[in-house]
Amino acid sequence: MKGRYIQLHEEADARYTSSKVRESIFNLLKDVTDKKILDLYAGSGILAIESLSRGALNAVMVEIDKKIANRLNENIKILNLDTRCSIMNMDVKDAIPLLYKTDRLFDIIFIDPPYEKGFAGDTMRLLRSYAIYNRDTCFVIETSKREDINFIEAEGWSLMKKKQYGDTVVSLFREGFL
Repeated sequence: MKGRYIQLHEEADARYTSSKVRESIFNLLKDVTDKKILDLYAGSGILAIESLSRGALNAVMVEIDKKIANRLNENIKILNLDTRCSIMNMDVKDAIPLLYKTDRLFDIIFIDPPYEKGFAGDTMRLLRSYAIYNRDTCFVIETSKREDINFIEAEGWSLMKKKQYGDTVVSLFREGFL
């Protein structure tokens, strides 16, 4: 898959993770081999796709926009990832409880919601109620530098690393206090 390009939906009102930020995320994560990935607010799905190209076992992508989800589905077929990847075309608020009912647990959860709408905190609260993660799961949250997500630590999550790239802040959390 290296060097292959994915097609983006032309009319998409989405912000895609830049290659610089992606590279940094995977440098922070180090090894994703054999990990189970959940990509919330998937958009282009590039974080899940890159995880798979780096050896992740499988991925679930959640994307509410039907047109973007359709393009994402086309891309995973073109890249021959359809046996290791699935797409849930629904709201994250509905997908998390549904995944909980299936007893699936994820090792890495990407959370890259629209900026400055409070979705990152809401999603972490929802994940606290529906634990679809292991004790060692890494939560990778991408937000605007104008968003304050420091309260997440007070709610029982430990900030492992935080990096800023222009307007984008990448924060890595784990469950529990250190």
